[in-house]
Order: sequence, then structure tokens, then C-alpha cells
Amino acid sequence: MRPAIVMKFGGTSVGSPDAIRRVVAHVRRETPPPLVVVSAVGGVTDLLLEASRLARSGRPFHEPVVEIARRHRAIVEAFDLAHERIDGLEHELSRLLQGISMLRELSPRIQDTLVSVGERISVRLVAAALEASGAPARAHDAWDIGLVTDEQHGKAQPLERSRGAIREALEALEDGVVHVVNGFVARSARGEITTLGRGGSDLSAALFGVAAAAREIQIWTDVPGIMRADPKVVEQPRVVPTMRFEEAAELAFFGAKVLHPRTVEPARAAGVPVRVLGTFQVDPSDPTPVAEQGTLIDDNAPEEPVRGLAIHKGVQSLHIHSLGMLEAPGFLSRVFEILSRNRISVDVVATSEVSVSMTLDSYGEELDQAIAEISAFAEVEQIPDRSILCIVGSGLRRDTVLLSRIFQILARGGVPVRVISQGASRINITLVTDPPHASGAMQALYSEFFG
Repeated sequence: MRPAIVMKFGGTSVGSPDAIRRVVAHVRRETPPPLVVVSAVGGVTDLLLEASRLARSGRPFHEPVVEIARRHRAIVEAFDLAHERIDGLEHELSRLLQGISMLRELSPRIQDTLVSVGERISVRLVAAALEASGAPARAHDAWDIGLVTDEQHGKAQPLERSRGAIREALEALEDGVVHVVNGFVARSARGEITTLGRGGSDLSAALFGVAAAAREIQIWTDVPGIMRADPKVVEQPRVVPTMRFEEAAELAFFGAKVLHPRTVEPARAAGVPVRVLGTFQVDPSDPTPVAEQGTLIDDNAPEEPVRGLAIHKGVQSLHIHSLGMLEAPGFLSRVFEILSRNRISVDVVATSEVSVSMTLDSYGEELDQAIAEISAFAEVEQIPDRSILCIVGSGLRRDTVLLSRIFQILARGGVPVRVISQGASRINITLVTDPPHASGAMQALYSEFFG
């Protein structure tokens, strides 16, 4: 099998019998059959984590387990499936939780095994639902399709050899069949179950699509595509019809949560386009081609001055000032070595000759320790609650008037800008401001560029 399309459906898309019926309709629309990647049934991963925490503390874990079983049985009954398809995995879950409860211990390795049960059940349910609809389908675990990772449980990284192994495994699969594989999970080279961390199912789909040299990787989610602004801030923002990979990565990093930045890398490197679509917004009976819907991410997308806006809330900012920075080699290196040693990553940074300002996600004791170390040789001001407004567009590289327009809009709205930064790629401008002003600034910029 060499699929032309890889279709990935997230937890909401497979979260109920009705949702899975839509998935089946979308899949059956494709000819030849696509490779389908699925997440756990919506909410099940959180319930598995809750059950594991209860078991580790010695408390009863019956309630979340019953809810997990209820969600799965609703799908089994709706499609009149044989419950034996998932009995073994439910028993495995029960044994794992009992062991955790007895030992009061939950290692990253055991947690990966436990969490993987959600994806392993989901893939069997979706394949069975496709079969029940009359479409030949087979369920596969990701490791059976060649996905191998390192041993960083909870955030495993795929090994380079996976691409060749996936390609060989796909070529051995039967043609004319919808092959359904779970995302997010894999096995290490030693054979232990691993998980890929945040955005893992999207990353799985990208890896399978790249190995198969697919024409397109489709990420089906609960929104109609990547929006030009946050729909919680701007009422009914438009969908971005086309955009470039670097623009998608910037928007994803700074708050547009439809697509995880990790997904973009393998697809971009291989030149495989990614399309973001709404499972519930695309009508399977509508004759409009899927190729005309959603957001297509492709480096051949036409250039736009501004492609979209994103807000990243709840960040902290640090302002470090020292006359010792002036013509002092190694000052910034010293600061970032301290942050690195305390496992603190920086989002936005701006420097002058005697100061450096940066934003970072909230941290606890690690940040306190880093501030104490930096305070030994510089003044440090910590602001606990800031928002980052990110303006993304490939046209920012060349439009010399654009910055002036942006600052005129912000000035009219009385928006105080605390830090300004433009990345090395020069396709984004990030503005750090106070939370009460961030939403108003996004609304004003949206009206200017897209209204």
C-alpha cells in the first residue's frame, strides 16, 4: 500500500458514535483508501491519567475506569461490534492500575504503557466501525507500521531509521483496504511502549505521510481550519485558505493550538503539504472537493503581508539590567547558561547594550533559583503576568510600511508595548503587553488587515 492521503482524526473527532460516523463518511469519500491515524476517544487520555494518579496515591480509581468503559461501550453498541475486540486491553488497564495501587509507584515507563491503552482501543473501534459500514479495514498499532523511538518516556523522539521501516511496512500492507493506525504511541528500540508527548498524534501522521511520500497529510479537528485570529477574542474570524510552513509553525507556537509546531517539521522537510480540516464543518455529502476546504500549508502559498494573529497568555517576563553588560563578552552566555541549567526555555527576547528582556512560561522553584543566581551579578525585575501578541506573515520581510501601520493602530488603542521582537526569519513580530490590552489589540489589528 502507498497511500496518496494520510488522514488524522483527533480525540474530539472520534469522541462519540455520531462523530465516528462522520469520520467513516469522510474516509469512505477518498479513493484509493487513505491511511487513517486516530487519537484516543475524546477525554479518555485525561481519564487514564486521573485513574493513574488515584492509583498511585492509594485511592479508589473505579470512577474514571467506569467512565472510560462507558465511552467505549457506547461506540461498541452503536455499531453492533464484538466487545471481544477490546476486552484484552481493558483487562490490561485493570492489571496496570492494580499494580500501581499496590506499589504506590508510577514510573514514566508504566505511565506510557497505561496511557497507550486509549489509542490502542480507539484504533480497533474505528477500524471496526469502518468494517461495519462495508469498507474493508484493518487496525494496526504504530510499532507494527515501523515507528520506533528513543527511550524518553512521555516525550519520545522518533529514530531516523523509522522512515525506512515505515515505508517497508506500508508497502507490505494489503491494497484496497483502509488501514487504521494509532497516533501518539510507539515502541522504543528495546521494545518498550513510548508516547510522543504534546502533538504526538499529529506528529505520527506527519511521519507516516512523509515515509509514504503522500500527496497530502490531512489533520481533521474540531475547527474548520487555522483561523486568522483567536475565535475567543475575534467573533467569527476567517479561515486562512493557504499559508507557508514557517507561518503555521509561528502561529502554532504562539497560541493557535489547532496544529502543534512539531508536526510541521518533517512535512516541511519532505515537501509534503498539510491540510487542516474540520471534521464537523466539512459535509461528507457536499460535492465541494476537500481540496477547496480548510487550510492548506504549503511553501508554494502566495505571500501575504499579514497571515494571522495569535495571543499567548499567562507568560512571565524578566528584565535584566547591568552596566556590566556594556562591551562585556560572555554576559548573555552566562544568563542563558543559568536558564538552561534550570530547564527554563525562553519565548521572546530583546536586548540592548545594558539590558535584556525576555518572556517565558510560568515556572516554580526552577525560576526562583535562576533569578537568585542572575541577581548575583545583575538587577532582575520579574513581571508575573504578561501576554504576547504575535503578528505573522511572510510579507513582513519586505513591507517597510507595515510596522508603521501596526504601531499607529496600537497607539490609537492606547496599547502599552513592553517588549518588541522580530525573529530571525523576519516573518513574525511579537509584542509583549499587559493582559487587559492584548485582546483589544488583536481586535483592532484584525479589523485593519482582515475586516
